[in-house]
Amino acid sequence: MLLKGALTSISLAIAAVTTVIAVPVRLSLEARQKSDSNGTNGLTDLVTWDTHTLKVNGERLFLFSGEFHYYRLPSPGLWTDIMQKFKALDYNGVSFYFFWGYHSPKRGVYDFTGIRDIQKAFDAAADSGIHVITRAGPYINSELDCGGFPSWLQNMQSPARKYNPENKEASHEWLTEIDKYMTANQITKGGPVILNQIENEFSYNTDAEYMEMLKAKFRDDGMVVPTIFNDVGPNGNFATGPGAPDIYGWDNYPAGFDCSNPLAWPNDRSTDWRDFHERTNGEQPMAVYEFQGGAFDPWGGPGYPECYKMVNEQYAKVYYKNNYAQGIRIQNLYMTYGGTSWGGLPKPSVYTSYDYGAAITEPGLMTTKAYENKLQAAFLHTVKPFLTTKYFKPESDRSDIILIDGLADVNTPTKFYVAQHWSTKSEELDEFHIKIETTNGNFEIPRSSKLILNGRDAKILTTDYDFNSQHLVYSTSEIFTHQDAGSHDVIIVYAYEKEEGEFAIKVKDDTKVKVETNDDSVKSETNDGILQLTYTHPNGTSPIYISGGAEKDLLVLVAGYQSALRWWAPYLNEKEGKRALINGPYLVRSAAVSKDDKSTVAFTGDIDETTDIQVVLPDGIKAITWNGEKVQLEEKDKHGIYTGTLEFKKPDIKYTDLTKATWKYKAGSPETDPKFDDSKWITADHLSTNSTTPHDAGPILYADDYGFHTGCLWFRGTFNGSSEITGFDLTAHSGAASAWVAYLNGEYLGGFDVGNHAFTDLNDTLINREGENVISLLLWTTGHEDDFKADDDYKQARGFTKAELLGVTNQTTWPIVWKVQGNFGGEDLADPVRGPYNEGGLYGERNGWHLPGFPDNDWEDAKIPESKERTGVSWYRTTFDVNIPDGYDAPMSLRYVDDTKSRYRTLLYVNGWNLGRYANDLGPQTQYYLPKGILNTQGENTLAIGVVAIDEAAQLGQVILEPYDVLQSAIPSVELVDSPGYDKRQQ
Repeated sequence: MLLKGALTSISLAIAAVTTVIAVPVRLSLEARQKSDSNGTNGLTDLVTWDTHTLKVNGERLFLFSGEFHYYRLPSPGLWTDIMQKFKALDYNGVSFYFFWGYHSPKRGVYDFTGIRDIQKAFDAAADSGIHVITRAGPYINSELDCGGFPSWLQNMQSPARKYNPENKEASHEWLTEIDKYMTANQITKGGPVILNQIENEFSYNTDAEYMEMLKAKFRDDGMVVPTIFNDVGPNGNFATGPGAPDIYGWDNYPAGFDCSNPLAWPNDRSTDWRDFHERTNGEQPMAVYEFQGGAFDPWGGPGYPECYKMVNEQYAKVYYKNNYAQGIRIQNLYMTYGGTSWGGLPKPSVYTSYDYGAAITEPGLMTTKAYENKLQAAFLHTVKPFLTTKYFKPESDRSDIILIDGLADVNTPTKFYVAQHWSTKSEELDEFHIKIETTNGNFEIPRSSKLILNGRDAKILTTDYDFNSQHLVYSTSEIFTHQDAGSHDVIIVYAYEKEEGEFAIKVKDDTKVKVETNDDSVKSETNDGILQLTYTHPNGTSPIYISGGAEKDLLVLVAGYQSALRWWAPYLNEKEGKRALINGPYLVRSAAVSKDDKSTVAFTGDIDETTDIQVVLPDGIKAITWNGEKVQLEEKDKHGIYTGTLEFKKPDIKYTDLTKATWKYKAGSPETDPKFDDSKWITADHLSTNSTTPHDAGPILYADDYGFHTGCLWFRGTFNGSSEITGFDLTAHSGAASAWVAYLNGEYLGGFDVGNHAFTDLNDTLINREGENVISLLLWTTGHEDDFKADDDYKQARGFTKAELLGVTNQTTWPIVWKVQGNFGGEDLADPVRGPYNEGGLYGERNGWHLPGFPDNDWEDAKIPESKERTGVSWYRTTFDVNIPDGYDAPMSLRYVDDTKSRYRTLLYVNGWNLGRYANDLGPQTQYYLPKGILNTQGENTLAIGVVAIDEAAQLGQVILEPYDVLQSAIPSVELVDSPGYDKRQQ
């Protein structure tokens, strides 16, 4: 089918590169772009750089990285699963924070075994072909307790994040331990580590001497890969001078963290990074070491479903492509997998789930944003000229509403046009044209169709590009990837369904070109050595086969957006850039030519339903297997496209209905009884503190000063009655979403948010005027603050700043004698396997009621949901079975359903692991992920729930065990994590 009329060439004057001010002692931009010399730190030539990109083993690459936190997935067997998903999404990098406090419960004590075996994280990345960025802090933030510092550091007198002997000693202690692993896993020793970060977000109250101390320590310990620094925005902190790394960069979170109005994007796209980079560190590649990949959600927030709406695939299109237009060539998306802030890991602002609205959900499921990231990453790794570009200003007819950034390769004639609305909030559909200048002529594109920019969309259009044996003149559809299939070449292009597209290539002879397709929307015209295709993007993928135009024939696969999302391009040989192409599956983990049969490609992956597939196979490949089983294929046509079906076989998944389970109940707050024996508790008699929280007169009632750092805390005060006493005055200090409950002589006085409460209406029936009285205070904490501004804010107290009797004229002798209790053993852990953040100070926790094998035969029988309201602390225990057959992935959860108005909190323990903290009055989280490996998915599990009534009495609602989804899956085998029972507990 031919279009009528000749195609017209339109001349175009391309604007010159914008003028920039060169930084003294640095090459000008033009000189750098013409130079191919490598930047180096002088310690290794395996990782170098220039103004454009990193070079690893001499190969230039766009580092498309994502953040992953091993400590937020306490099942090392699943780390490989996540790394395989990174690779499937075409990520070539992962960023690992290393959490000091996670490995060190006590000064001088370090643990890198079990769930803390970080070598397994390095191995998972290496086995999946993923480069690693190491970020060991010492400070990391990450919405963690103390910002990643160990809890015991709060008792350091000197400030953290500063150069002083005390902090140097503590920091060196940590780095000595963690550097052993990082050093051994560098690329220079055959490992995956290519970059190492110094500190993190150190942009307030900075100290260059401290930075130099850290740099020297890393170097002395053998770290030779280039160093990086993550500034809080492009502010130039440590870009040059003392403390500067090899490659400076910054972070950016343009959508913010309020997901309550998810469609109201701020118009906060950066358009001045290019100029900042040139002024600041233009001889290095432009790097964003944390770019917003989602958003955390606070206690009482709208919940992660709303965050997914806010930071969705449209956000990824607009903001990530703007990054590329600005010149970013190192991009780390924070987060790509968020995971779970289990136990006491999180700082007070966030709850248990750290799903983050990330590309991969907390239970490890795919999202549309994950697929969009795949489309972008594959393009960046395939279309190499994009990596070495300089900026130019294109001409277009809608420059008033559409921003178009031009990027011209410095080595070839290839140019790119990144189109986006000036207003990121725009939801308009706007038609536009761009003037282009190519080696094949000057044109205004599109030439005979419509080019539409949807609202909240961005496009990267490619011109004058040599790929395989073809020469692309231009395409108004975006490129996913292309491949040499042997006898012919293949390219996949895409846009939203019903959008028109144009695709033009250079041909040798107009008269010999043949175009074959079954898509009636496709029209073609050949003129002056250029073949132009016009078409409408379908609901699916339309093949167009071009023969006689170049050295090899060309298969153009025109995909609608939804179909493009399900195209996968796993590597057959990454070193040679050879990929397989398959459309349809939920996830494709890998592809490999069979060792036994070179005509077969073995795919592994996951499906969520019976799935029709399209496979584009290179010459010589006639068959495929899927997860080891042969797939019946039909050759759709002679152009190497095969079709088939992956059948989803419904599994026999079984799990216990918890409403029918046998539950056991026991009251769990004997500390409220005035006769309770607290003789083994620690007496709170410190008179000074290193906390940054001021306190009133009297002994220090801050739990951290006595070695208790996590979870619930008990304070018991004893005083003799007198006629003077009219009440008492208490002020609790703790983080957001904390609460406290007060008892006097065993009687409930009230439950409160943190802050002050004066008890002035106590009568003689509560206070024993002639004998001993006991105040019992239960403080539910939510972790410690971070140290974002390097002002020791992480040392804020968890306890009581005021504890006074009212009416007593002379309190200099401290009429109340206080004792404090937290987790069993304090910093000397009773359960080192689960570690310092798993348990708090509830009686049931201290006595192992949450552990498998605890003898609960003498407990009362109970049912959940509860029929009674219970006061104080209540504990419930049961066992449940899960049976998920091999070959399936069904990530499991526990979900609360209740409508009670009484305030309460719960601790959710599965096989002894604290996998959830629930606040029924705050929310928003009601569903809690149970990771495979912690959860026995083929056997029995123990469930324990500790309930703290904040109001006088509370009633536990329904608890539902259920899967998030069911996948037929090639998930790697996951070993059960060592979960010692009650018999192994240190008593």
